[in-house]
Amino acid sequence: MMTSSMADEQMTNEQMTNDKSRRLSLSLAIGHWTLILLLLVGCGGKAVSLVGVFPGADAIPGWMPSGQAETFDRENLYDLVDGQADAFFAYGFEQVAVQNYENAEGAALGVEIWQLATPADAYGLFTASIAGEPAAAGNDGDADSGRRWIFWQDRYYVQVRARQALDDADLRQFAQAVSAALPSGGQRPALVDRLPASGLVERSPLFFHEEISIQDRLWLGGENLLGLSSDTDGVLAQYDAGGAVVRLLLVQYPDAQASLAGQAALESGQISSLVAAATRDDLLAAVFGETDPPTATALLEQALDN
Repeated sequence: MMTSSMADEQMTNEQMTNDKSRRLSLSLAIGHWTLILLLLVGCGGKAVSLVGVFPGADAIPGWMPSGQAETFDRENLYDLVDGQADAFFAYGFEQVAVQNYENAEGAALGVEIWQLATPADAYGLFTASIAGEPAAAGNDGDADSGRRWIFWQDRYYVQVRARQALDDADLRQFAQAVSAALPSGGQRPALVDRLPASGLVERSPLFFHEEISIQDRLWLGGENLLGLSSDTDGVLAQYDAGGAVVRLLLVQYPDAQASLAGQAALESGQISSLVAAATRDDLLAAVFGETDPPTATALLEQALDN
């Protein structure tokens, strides 16, 4: 027969067991959501519904959405940019949303919000798209007067494109409205800051991961001579070297062995524009163009010492 003291002791043990179970469940739940938050932060920011970012009817005075917004992912991006999808995949493409607009006069424009894997990818895609003048939007903006307004912010690259010439004020309002609805933040990749400032042509740096992103600016044979991949960071920039324009290439590899392999492949690759190349730890630097070896070597040393 169980005494009252024995019963009390059994109830106490059961309560302690239940309390431990509840604490364990709570700890697991907290850990689960903490992991999700860390993954979101690691990807460059909080989750965003791209369609919900677009300005609504008359949010920009006189402009109305035309049709429904469309979204494209890695499976169907070719439907939006036939033949060019690989150029976006090279920047960690995840999805893009597109919304068209019209005003009472029949003018039309489109807004594209590209979601990339990281802020570095968004910055890189922006640098690959610069073609106009500096513009106020997001972290950095670029505009072709009356035709296009682009910017990057957090892990997003945004493009506002007119179907015909429009007032810059309309394009700017769309860009700024989208910017206000997106997460703020995003820093330039640290590798870009290693570019020597002296002689650097303004707004020329192009950040990239894979060779496809630089082929129209620096031809290296089209066969991935340097062994570039999503695990490499690179920046290509123009310099004024005594009146001649040269290009400085920096590539950061996963390790020093890979950078040495990249240098060896470059120097044996019969690239006629190559002037000099060197490595330091995991960083490869190379100069291309019409300049003398001492000038090229001095530029390399500045970059490797930064």
